Amino acid sequence: MENPLDSPQQGQASMDSCASESSADSTLSKKLLSKERRIKERQLFREKKEQVPAETASRVERQQAVDDDNMDLAQYLKNRLRSLASAKASGLNPYPHKFPVSMPITEFIEKYRNLSIGEHLESTEISLAGRIMNKRASSSKLFFYDLYGDGMKIQVMADARHSNMEGSEFPRFHSRVVKRGDIIGVVGFPGKSRKGELSIFPKLFTVLAPCLHMLPRRKAVAGSDEAPLSKENEKEATDSVWTPGKSRNPET
Repeated sequence: MENPLDSPQQGQASMDSCASESSADSTLSKKLLSKERRIKERQLFREKKEQVPAETASRVERQQAVDDDNMDLAQYLKNRLRSLASAKASGLNPYPHKFPVSMPITEFIEKYRNLSIGEHLESTEISLAGRIMNKRASSSKLFFYDLYGDGMKIQVMADARHSNMEGSEFPRFHSRVVKRGDIIGVVGFPGKSRKGELSIFPKLFTVLAPCLHMLPRRKAVAGSDEAPLSKENEKEATDSVWTPGKSRNPET
């Protein structure tokens, strides 16, 4: 009995079938690659599109800080009063009744001063309160504050990745609501920045008492994450830093 596979016609049909399947697989593979390429292109387009508003927001926040410092004192007071009235109208209490503090800033410094550079204790929760004496926006998702209490200072490194705020609420709150001189409460974890600055990284950030009047402007301190100074200017900058307890107008 003749084997069908031995027939020339059957063999040719089998080869044609294999070639057809191979061609179909090749076509499918090309379609998948083309689809993946289009998905990546759309993703890159979205990322670039989202990056522009973020960079714009960062410039706006930096300009906001400059405008605050250059603003007329009477206008600054008027703006703050308007902001408080707006908060009250929306149902928010600009002067919270109570904020529990787990330790004073002096104890925080003593307890965590020996952390390694870049070390974060994310499993440790600390609540602190104090007055903001300096503020800087690094980007729309990262803000630095100098927090003073009991004559001592630590850095508050407000990072959107650790915050309980969502989306646009984080940059809006830190660029428009929080001002120098405000008394704030933060709940977060201790750590040191990549420059070795002892900091608290807040998950919760609350303004406890807004400062209605503009504070004297201070210069950045050498060694902080704000603006490192040269050695020859370090002493001059340190001597000129305004802190609670000093005269507001030492030149007079």
